[in-house]
Amino acid sequence: MFVAVVRLRRTRPEIERGFRVPAVAWVAGSGFVASVAALCIGFVPPDQFGNQPLWRYLIVGGGLLVLGLLAPIAFLTFRKPSWVHPDHEQPLPPS
Repeated sequence: MFVAVVRLRRTRPEIERGFRVPAVAWVAGSGFVASVAALCIGFVPPDQFGNQPLWRYLIVGGGLLVLGLLAPIAFLTFRKPSWVHPDHEQPLPPS
């Protein structure tokens, strides 16, 4: 989401928007860093966890990998040509 806003601002500056964020690269960059920090902090086991195995955290991490990376890649790889908006001459390249 943060990369997309910067990319769209640079590749399609002529599109009229309801609101333009000043210094969008800085805002998106700080949002990305905050999101990564929150994700990393979420993997720190709480004190109440005790000496239980950490395999539960590996399952959560694997789920994030599948949903966050593999699903969008599969969606872009197997998309149908009919999904392209009529205003676009050719499909947008995967980013």
